[in-house]
Amino acid sequence: MQHAVEQRQRERAAPGGDQGAARVGEELAQHEAQPREAGYGADVRRHRLFLVALLVGALVRVLVTIGFWPGLVFSDGPTYLGWLDYGLPWLARPVGYSAVLEALSRLASPIVLVVLLQHVLGLIEGVLVYAVLRRWEVSARTATLAALPVLLDGMQLALEQSVLSDTVFVFVLVLAVAVLARRRRPGPGAAAAAGLLLGLATVVRVAGEPTVLAAVLFCLLAAAGWRRRLLTSAVLVVAFVAPLAGYATWFHAYHDRWAISEVSGRSLYMRTTTFVDCRQLTDLPTYERTLCPDEPLGQRLDPTDYGWHSPDAYAGIEVPAGMTRDQVFRDFALRAIRAQPGDYARTVLRDAALLLSPTRGDAYEYDTAHKWLLSTYAHHDLSARSRQAYTDHGAPQLRPRQPVADVMAGYQHVVYLWGPLVGALVLTALAGLVRRRRNVPLVLLTLALGVGLTLLPILSLEFIWRYSLPLLPFVPMAAAAAWPARSADRVAQQDDPVVEDARLQRSQG
Repeated sequence: MQHAVEQRQRERAAPGGDQGAARVGEELAQHEAQPREAGYGADVRRHRLFLVALLVGALVRVLVTIGFWPGLVFSDGPTYLGWLDYGLPWLARPVGYSAVLEALSRLASPIVLVVLLQHVLGLIEGVLVYAVLRRWEVSARTATLAALPVLLDGMQLALEQSVLSDTVFVFVLVLAVAVLARRRRPGPGAAAAAGLLLGLATVVRVAGEPTVLAAVLFCLLAAAGWRRRLLTSAVLVVAFVAPLAGYATWFHAYHDRWAISEVSGRSLYMRTTTFVDCRQLTDLPTYERTLCPDEPLGQRLDPTDYGWHSPDAYAGIEVPAGMTRDQVFRDFALRAIRAQPGDYARTVLRDAALLLSPTRGDAYEYDTAHKWLLSTYAHHDLSARSRQAYTDHGAPQLRPRQPVADVMAGYQHVVYLWGPLVGALVLTALAGLVRRRRNVPLVLLTLALGVGLTLLPILSLEFIWRYSLPLLPFVPMAAAAAWPARSADRVAQQDDPVVEDARLQRSQG
């Protein structure tokens, strides 16, 4: 290619060079006038492996939709739908996902439409993972492998089929990464768009708050020159804060407090219920003693039972003047962590190790793994609360269609991102960083989002398989971006010589 460009430059510089330039123009015109079918055919061949994976991803989504029509409403699903009749900011969680349900409800049943929307978003998410990696000079094969967890993982499919916020949350994060990393040198425009998307993701799930730190680090590493690095970082932060400030203003108008939710204290309390020994909390106020678990150590219930299902957690606390209920929860939790820092650290490490487990099952005091399994809903009826949600929101009751439901339930037990493979992918990304092999800003960004967002609930709430969804797009992306490129891959990504020549001449005026 370089030889062809130099030859054309010599022709232009020689006597009659204008004729040489004219010939180049004619070649470019002929190239652009070629039937687009040829270009499309080349694109299909270049991306054929990914297109096959995308097609399979679409097929399994069709099957899970048929098998579990019109969608799964369980866990927090009825609560998200319940906001449609409430319409005010919740204390427990931001209502971004419920706002999506509200918009869909104007067209048809939000249960049906949000499930279909989430399946489409899952496919687009796979496309974004692939596209970002290809832009960062990752081979088609490696980029396709990195997109497979999003396209095919059984838990991804189950959550897309459910009225839960996880799919929308992770999709917006992946979209933000795709915008920010569209070019190796991000500019203020990309930073503004990415910051706004990260802010919107946080309005969907409050766990998105620390994502801005990873994005700022990317800007500081990837932007060209310190002035541009500082500018893009500042623009990103301002754009991130904008939707949160608007939401906090709305929250303040109804609750007289500046926040986007008020549940962090309760969440941290749930984290401590596994290990807290109230005999070691010698200075525990009387009004907090009702929060001490009744069960002895080693026989504790799932933390959710203490934080959300226990009557004591709701009505048993005598909140003193000048404090809120959430502040009481937080004060208890901080006392427990200060008194038992080693127990807290061991619990966190123990739960983090579950992410490397070969299977996604229950362990220790956790008993919610069945909630994220399609097999749970293939033959068992939903709760009365869930059935009422279908009736209230214009959807038919869930009727699993056999044998498709059983087929997809079996699929989920086989096709998923295996825990030991997660560990191998993280090590691959870290090795790339240590050796500064390639694509360091993108590796850091995606690794921080994937690992950080998965560890955050383990640090501050509890272990739930559902909360590991960010691993699926981001950890494979980080490993793929860090994987060494072969010279053949780089050659395959070079542009057509005629087009490259035209670009060169245009840049020279």
